Formats: sequence, structure tokens, C-alpha cells
Amino acid sequence: MYQEYYEKLPDVDLYLKRIGMKRPTSLNKEYLDELVLAHQCSVPFENLDIYDLRKPISIIPRDIFEKVVVRKRGGYCFELNGLFVLLLQALGYDAYSCPCRGARPGMVVPSPVRHRGNIVRLDGEYLFCDVGYGGPMPPGSVVLEDGTRQIVGGETFWFERKDEFTWLLRRLTKGIIDMGMSGITDGNNEIQEANVLYISQAPWEPIDFILVNRECSEGDNATFAQRRMLNLRRRDGHIALTGNLFTKVKNGVKESREITDEEAMRLIKDEFGLII
Repeated sequence: MYQEYYEKLPDVDLYLKRIGMKRPTSLNKEYLDELVLAHQCSVPFENLDIYDLRKPISIIPRDIFEKVVVRKRGGYCFELNGLFVLLLQALGYDAYSCPCRGARPGMVVPSPVRHRGNIVRLDGEYLFCDVGYGGPMPPGSVVLEDGTRQIVGGETFWFERKDEFTWLLRRLTKGIIDMGMSGITDGNNEIQEANVLYISQAPWEPIDFILVNRECSEGDNATFAQRRMLNLRRRDGHIALTGNLFTKVKNGVKESREITDEEAMRLIKDEFGLII
């Protein structure tokens, strides 16, 4: 029982081809950062199975691999970070998955665990990396150091330690981040500090995410059944579709417009490269 959740990655080289990467010559932070960025630019964050197709989400490795690598779809955190940690391990990184909580402004009590992230132990440091959250996430790894501001892909991120096991990921941004996975802000150009995620440094087993995944994806009241959400990083910006709002950021220039459901289906294919 549950053995299928502990399967190894079916094909390392096919996965690397999917994201346009080659096997590393050495396991260092530089390659890890390139791997995270390449993944974010190649595999969209998307909830189309949940919202449009009303299909249950499997987090069994062979099922995620078939969807993301073979059929070239995207997915959400329990799929993408679940598959990515297997890639890291197959390449030789000391990596594991960890539970995360949202960090919305004005939160009085903690939100439930509704996100899966990954941590890599490398050269005596712990590095957080995420390919399954969308726009607000770093385009590379961030070292778990209290208060040390780090430039990742031209963006500024840092951690604040909250207790023995918990860290708060923060970043500089223009305006208030929409934490609906789009990374779109409210249009305010003032640079300010923003909370992104609470991260537990404690490892979780693959089976620990089964019930959380079901809560987030199954039934009309599921978190990710409420609106369509897609996000794809590009080397010169990113694109996002949140509900019927399509946003494209290119070289710092942002354009947003409301679209119809018919146009959304076309953009999902033409802009995000997905066929459902």
C-alpha cells in the first residue's frame, strides 16, 4: 500500500529534454538555479484539470511524468514540485519535499498547509527551490539564512526565521502581490516588501501530501476549483491567465486585458503551449 508514491523518476533524460537542460557536470548551486529557471520557463503552473475538466489529480510519480513530460502539460505544486524533487534526487542532489503555508497580508492565524515546496542540502546549506507556485516565486534557489537578502535572477528574496522549523520567504516587489499564483500586482509602482510563503524545514513523506492534494483539487469547493489559473515565466517576463484576465509582462512592460472563454482556450494553446 502506497508503494506507488515512492516510485523513481521513469526517465531522467526525457525530463531534462522537456525543460531544455542537459545533465550537470557538477552538482552546484549554479546548475540548480539554471534548472529551476528552465523549469519555470518550460512547464506552466496550471489548474486546467481541476477547473475546466473537473478531473482528480494524481500525485503518483508515473502519472505526473506522463502528464508533464510525455504529454507536455503543466500542473500545480503537488504535481510539479513532486516531480521536480525526483529529478533533483535522480541527478544526485540531496533533496526533499517540505510543507508550506500561504502568507497573505493581514493574516491573523496561520493558513492550512496547501503547498508543496522543495529543499536541497548542499555544501552545508539548505536551499529552497520551487517550480510549482507561479509568478511570486524565485527564479532559482534561495539559501535559508535569516535576513540575508539574495539576488535571484535580478529579483530580491530573503528569509526570516520564525522558530526552530519555520521560515518566512519575503521579496521586494512593486505593488501588492496577488497570491493567486499569478504574480500580478495591483499596479502600484512603489517598491515594497511582501510576504510570499511560510516554509517548514522539516521533510514530509510523499504520502503526507495525498490528503492535502485531494482537499485542494477535488469537489466544487476545492481551493483550485474556483477559477482558472495559469502562469509561465519567460526569460524576458511572464504571462498569466487568472480567471478571464490575461496579463503579459515583457521587458518590464505590462499589458492586461479581459478575454472571453473562447479566447482563453486559444491563448492556452498558443501562449502557454498546452493542449487539453
